[in-house]
Amino acid sequence: MPTHTAIAAIAPGQFDAIQVETEEPGAGQILVKVAYASMIAFDTYITDVGYFVADYPVILGFNASGTVAAVGAGVTSLAVGDRIAGFAIYGQGRKDGPKGTMQEFVVLPAFQCAKVSSNIALDAAATIPDNFITSFYTLFDQLGLPIPSSFPAPSPPPNHDTAILIYGAGSTTGQYALQLLRAAGYTSVAATASPKHHAFLRALGAAHVFDYASPTLAEDVARAIGGDGKFALVLDAISAEGTLARVAQVVRARGSVALLLPIKAGDTVAVGEAGMYQSVPETRNPFAAETKILYVRTFTYAEVCCISSGLILFYFIMMFV
Repeated sequence: MPTHTAIAAIAPGQFDAIQVETEEPGAGQILVKVAYASMIAFDTYITDVGYFVADYPVILGFNASGTVAAVGAGVTSLAVGDRIAGFAIYGQGRKDGPKGTMQEFVVLPAFQCAKVSSNIALDAAATIPDNFITSFYTLFDQLGLPIPSSFPAPSPPPNHDTAILIYGAGSTTGQYALQLLRAAGYTSVAATASPKHHAFLRALGAAHVFDYASPTLAEDVARAIGGDGKFALVLDAISAEGTLARVAQVVRARGSVALLLPIKAGDTVAVGEAGMYQSVPETRNPFAAETKILYVRTFTYAEVCCISSGLILFYFIMMFV
């Protein structure tokens, strides 16, 4: 069997180029000739601490763009030669799914891929899948907002003035969330970020922008949004112990908070020495008992969400092309 080069974690804190077999696509799969692959924060958890790894080596990368080199049985949505972007949500050190995308060829399920229009460069396309899918899934599945019939929405939704906060909106996931909410017709969306990002986030659709480091964050929010001064829905794009504490100050007691897993010890997306969690530790839970905490696991979204990666990425094309 022919082989090709891949970039893999070979042990915690170590990675290297390795040779792997070039597989044939099975039923419902495509073989992608990778042009570009991008790494995400989760890749650093794998390389730094061996998080989510069953066996080494682990090929890195969750996003890819390139062209379809071969299609498996039953694939009708894509054809050889199509330019695509794809998302490897399974595998990563497991034997039951596709490997990472940082290799010359990768086999992916067709439903995790979408065609890329000719006016989107493949290097840009490789940055889209993970962050856009995470934002879309969190807003329109986990937080329960209705999906518009098209983007931009033909009319505002009935709950268009719901107070929504995107915490960590300067992140790529946060930026996509703001754009999705604006395109869906929501008018009372706020964001937190460093002050240098405030003007840009307003341009993306934020009605209010706050400095996450402000010692008077709760008071700043109350003055700006009126009403009870708190948010009904929050997406925490950082999900660290420090951010949870600040979100707890500004979310309604009966509100909903979506946390992008894993939850990091400390106050940043980086892995601290104290590690990471899959749920809020009971002894460190800053939220009211009535607050609904939603744990977002993007890599397993296809098990609970009827929308495929390819369809979600099609929504991206509808919005931005």
